Amino acid sequence: MNRPLKSEHPAYFTHYIDLVKNDDVLKELKSQIAEIKHLMAGIPAEKENFVYAPGKWSIKEVLGHIIDTERIMAYRALCFARKDKTKLPGFDQNAYVSNANFNDRTLKDLAFEYAIVRESNLLLFKHFTENCLNEVGNSNGNEITVRAIIFMIAGHTTHHVNMIKSKYLML
Repeated sequence: MNRPLKSEHPAYFTHYIDLVKNDDVLKELKSQIAEIKHLMAGIPAEKENFVYAPGKWSIKEVLGHIIDTERIMAYRALCFARKDKTKLPGFDQNAYVSNANFNDRTLKDLAFEYAIVRESNLLLFKHFTENCLNEVGNSNGNEITVRAIIFMIAGHTTHHVNMIKSKYLML
C-alpha cells in the first residue's frame, strides 16, 4: 500500500502518518499487537492508574482511547471504502474516555481487547483493493482517503506508545 499524499488527509493527521516508518502499513499494524501486549505486560500494577500530570489520562485510559479511536477510524474506512458518501461526525475523545470506566478494568483485559479489535481491522483492511484505498469520504468536515485513515491508525498507536514510554514509564 502506498503512503498517502498530504492532499489525502487533513493537516493534523500528518504528525501521525509521519510516525509510520514502515511503508508496509499492514505489517506495522500487525507488529503493534505484539508491541502493545509486551509493553502492557511490563507495566507494574501500581502504574496502571498513574497519571503524569493533573488532567492527563492513566495508562489504562490511554489504551482505551487507542481502542476507541481505532474503532471509529475503522468505521470511517469501511464507510468510505464501500462508497458511502454520508458525512461522518467527529468525536469528543475526552467524553469517550470520561465515560468508559477504563480504570475499573485490568490492563490485561484492555490489551486483549486491543488485540481483538486490531486483528478484526487487519482482516478488513487487507481485502481493500486499490480502488477502495483511494476512496475519499468526509469526516469531521474534512476529506480523507481510506489509505490515509489506515496509516493514521498505525501512527496514532505509535504516538501513544511513545507517550506511555516517555511520560508514564520514562523508558
